[in-house]
Amino acid sequence: MLRSFYIQLLRAHPEEFRRRFADEMLEAFDCTRGLGERSRLLADGVLSVWRQWVLRPEFRQPWQPVSASGPAYELLTFQQIEPYKPRGIALAEGGLAAILLLFGVVNAINHGGGKLRTLTIGMRRPGFGFIKVDRDAVDGQPLIAAEAARYADDPLRPFARSYFRIVRVLSALDSDGDLIISPAEMAGAPAALRKLDLNHDGKLSAEECGFLPPGDFNGPARRLKRYRRDFMRENPVLAALDTDGDGVISAAEIANSAAALKSLDIDDDGTLTPYELLPNPAVSQAAGMMGRFDTNDSGVIALQSLPKDDLDIESIRRLLNAADRNRDGVVTRGELIVELAVRSRATQGAQP
Repeated sequence: MLRSFYIQLLRAHPEEFRRRFADEMLEAFDCTRGLGERSRLLADGVLSVWRQWVLRPEFRQPWQPVSASGPAYELLTFQQIEPYKPRGIALAEGGLAAILLLFGVVNAINHGGGKLRTLTIGMRRPGFGFIKVDRDAVDGQPLIAAEAARYADDPLRPFARSYFRIVRVLSALDSDGDLIISPAEMAGAPAALRKLDLNHDGKLSAEECGFLPPGDFNGPARRLKRYRRDFMRENPVLAALDTDGDGVISAAEIANSAAALKSLDIDDDGTLTPYELLPNPAVSQAAGMMGRFDTNDSGVIALQSLPKDDLDIESIRRLLNAADRNRDGVVTRGELIVELAVRSRATQGAQP
């Protein structure tokens, strides 16, 4: 029953269409099983009848093979070419779809990170993103375009960006994410720091400032306390805020944070750049060596207690022997920082 109806649908198509496609369509119908699948083919056949008579006028006229001369295989090849050309409206629709797709891809690339990163021109200090600027605040001050290029090409910026994420105090102070603490951000420091007080005790611990204790730490509590104090002391912005050096930024220190941050402004330009906020490499390296070799938490490294199985122990021993200038057999943190700083300066002086 369904097959007979489908055959009638095929006969309703234009003659040229039936000659070329009817056998294949009937074979596809015969290979289909199930009432649902065959019903879909019938519906498609009804639509095809309308489509071929209304939208495909080329099937209403007989197709003439292209005349050509040459070997038999060339004639057979050319006779398979259909004299079909898409309609103008179809070409226009395809071109419009291609243009819309191109614009969509470009828009997705620009907004792939969720935020369009654009360098705003006309600011005294460069920053990424569209930032509302009070013109009265910069009126009469020179806007140096070369300064934006200098900060954009600064090789220190990738490290500074990671450092700002680690030290949570810096990411809280730098509200616009330009890696520079502006005068307005310094003035709003107390409010920004209070947002980091997760336990609402009125002060900021080392963990709330960004300190992460070692995951496998099982040593004495006094060593972990020293690690917290060292973290607060070795990061310049935390050391400036923790004025009493107890490893905690108290409520009074939070209230006085705006004035404390101004002490880091070395060039006295009213802003804090990464060069003024990043830790001294010698201080950071000395802290790592103290944590590695000061096993008894005495605050010094005893030369006689150095491990024997370290691969680089000889180079470390030479460094510590040079740092022990008073020859008392132990190296303090201060002696180690001085020696590392001297070596770093000598290395920089040897470079062209």
